[in-house]
Amino acid sequence: MDTLTFAERISLRTNAVDWTLLTPNLGVEFDVKSTNWNRWAVGLTLKTKWNTPATFKNRVFYNITEVRADFRNYWRTRQINNKVPAHTGFIDRLFSCRRHVVKHPKTTYYRGAYMSFSDFSIKFGREGHQGKALSAGITYGIIKPLYAFRTGNTLDLDLGFDAGFVAVNSEKFTYNRADNCYTRTKQGSWKVVPFPMPTAARVGFVYRFGSYPITKKYRWRYDADAQYQYRIDSIANQRVVDAINQHNRDSVESVIYKEFWQVYDSAAVVNSAKADSMRIVNAKLKAEADRKQAEADRLKAVEAQKEKERLKAEKKNKGKKAEEKPEPADGAEATEPNANTEPTGEQTPVEGEAPAEGGTPTEEQQTPAESETPAESEAPAEEQTPAEEISTSQPTTSQPTISQQETNQPSAEPGKEASNE
Repeated sequence: MDTLTFAERISLRTNAVDWTLLTPNLGVEFDVKSTNWNRWAVGLTLKTKWNTPATFKNRVFYNITEVRADFRNYWRTRQINNKVPAHTGFIDRLFSCRRHVVKHPKTTYYRGAYMSFSDFSIKFGREGHQGKALSAGITYGIIKPLYAFRTGNTLDLDLGFDAGFVAVNSEKFTYNRADNCYTRTKQGSWKVVPFPMPTAARVGFVYRFGSYPITKKYRWRYDADAQYQYRIDSIANQRVVDAINQHNRDSVESVIYKEFWQVYDSAAVVNSAKADSMRIVNAKLKAEADRKQAEADRLKAVEAQKEKERLKAEKKNKGKKAEEKPEPADGAEATEPNANTEPTGEQTPVEGEAPAEGGTPTEEQQTPAESETPAESEAPAEEQTPAEEISTSQPTTSQPTISQQETNQPSAEPGKEASNE
């Protein structure tokens, strides 16, 4: 059940017909109860136009002041159905709000009673009337929504009329043009009009405060209760639906969760086995790479050592060449005896010649062959092997000379160099 605020229960209204007669007017209406099914409201309207300046002649004027209070009952047409049957009684049918077809569902109707007090002074012809009036009767009309503002306030159209009995205390007067004054021609007294009279016609506008338009107000209590119950049922049904959906989501999520972790665990086992195998393969590959790198480093070290020994041998050969003496000028190549081969009683003769008996070999016999180089004929003492030393006791025919032996047998250093290369 919706509850209206104080501002939502207030509305302002004005009548355009009175404004057309140059009579300012303003009314206020207040709902009796603060519920949306309340259909009763009280209103108060004030309009006045008294002794206002005018450009027309004084023999024509219109002055009026009125206070009007009303009590309205708002209602809507209802659809006849099995729960809302049609009325059968004459009076009920006369004032019934139930229709077989609801043609204007947004239109709100009102009916009620009013009471007014007015003070008037009216003259349009030769005679005028001035006095007071009391009126009471019924009011009837419709209200249609026109416009809704952004603030939530709304503007409605009010079409209606008032009719009732009138009690008047009026006196007559005339206008004396020569004296420019008004003369009372008849004394007034209270009289009741013997027949109902229309007292107001409305083509007005109603401004409502708050965010509660007239389309939501003045509902039938049964309709308001049914709508409220529908809302409660909708909330309860929605909660049931939400609970079922949540249960289904939990069930589905549980199934998905279990299936996911089963697949995840199996995939994790496979991935773990793959990772282990890959680690083993990587370890083997790394060990093989380390072995190859160690072998490459070893070969590199061996090559470096060979290169070092080769450079050392070249350096020694260059030193030996520098120590050799120059040849004699007469072409006779005199050689000094090797330090390791001191002359004994017997010298090895040159190939093809017999050694002299008991004598020293001649100068030609001690000279090496011309084809031999000084480096080959002379070798350092520390590099000669015992096989190079010639025994004097061996026959000359089977043993070559020292120079021939050195020529046929390469030195130790070049042989070592060849093996290193």
